Amino acid sequence: MFQQKSKTEFNQELQSISIISSDSIIKGDMDSVGDIRIDGKLIGNINCKAKIIIGQQGIIEGNLNGSQADILGTVNGDIKMTGQLNLIGNSIINGNIHVGKLQMESTVTFNGKCIMGEKDIVLSLPASREEDE
Repeated sequence: MFQQKSKTEFNQELQSISIISSDSIIKGDMDSVGDIRIDGKLIGNINCKAKIIIGQQGIIEGNLNGSQADILGTVNGDIKMTGQLNLIGNSIINGNIHVGKLQMESTVTFNGKCIMGEKDIVLSLPASREEDE
């Protein structure tokens, strides 16, 4: 029923995750085809083909574009997700959101406009690594 991953498979999975730790501040845009987790501060935009996770201490001063996201921290900017956006805990969103699906807990602070539905969401995401080769 449950298959155990080999060390190689586990290491490859870890390599496809970009993590910004809580004691880091990054200035500039991020483009990724793999998952991103931000626990520190990023001043810039994020474009991601995979999942974006903003931890409780995470702060984004810019726009998020991607397929899906879980946000527990703060985003000061617009969010566009083709899939599901989960706003969790005491997250704070100051900006407009345009998402396919939205799940928001009652403890979230959201200041902006919301448009739901996958139709009309146009993202400019980074090309996959295979396409670059």
